[in-house]
Amino acid sequence: MARFFPSPLRVCAVALAVALAVHAQDNDAGNELQFSSDTLVLDGPTNMMRAQQPRITQGNLRIAADDALATGFEFDDAGEFRLTGNVRVEVDSASMEAASAVFTYANGQLSRGELEGTPVSFSEVDAATQRKVTGRAGKMSYDNVARTLRMTGDASVQLDSREVLGCDLVYDFRAERVTSGSSDCEGGFRVRVRRDSEERTAAPDPPQ
Repeated sequence: MARFFPSPLRVCAVALAVALAVHAQDNDAGNELQFSSDTLVLDGPTNMMRAQQPRITQGNLRIAADDALATGFEFDDAGEFRLTGNVRVEVDSASMEAASAVFTYANGQLSRGELEGTPVSFSEVDAATQRKVTGRAGKMSYDNVARTLRMTGDASVQLDSREVLGCDLVYDFRAERVTSGSSDCEGGFRVRVRRDSEERTAAPDPPQ
């Protein structure tokens, strides 16, 4: 892949498929890091890439936003995707929504995402059981390797009728488990349980 482009190289097309995909080290084409966008600017001297309506995919990880700035356009090197506006991250049956996010990559692999918002939210629905887990926090840190989500700043996770609250919570997508993070939370951690009667409205009387 060429390392230098005319400065700036501007490309504008609808649903532009950018030829900036690299194969993972195991040469698994299904796990390559792919980037596409509606408009694109590649700047050789700064080695940066700007895009509108970016779409980033790798395996079952999908990321979309209004705007993106990439600190390099050779994904084999280390760099960042800095995303702003209506950031949405999807992994299998889970999704996260934020105002902004920074995803790091190296050796063709997306590794971690730092999401911020007011608040950041996530949800996951088990397709077989329809069991739903939701969460909110000021900041979330997603580890794409460990498949964990760390939530800080007035965090909460809702599992069925139970709601876990605290300043630092970690949700494990594989284990479907929430644990406390830092022990320095002011006020500690709390669990609230909703009664069945609080979750459903009274059924109407049957017709006579």
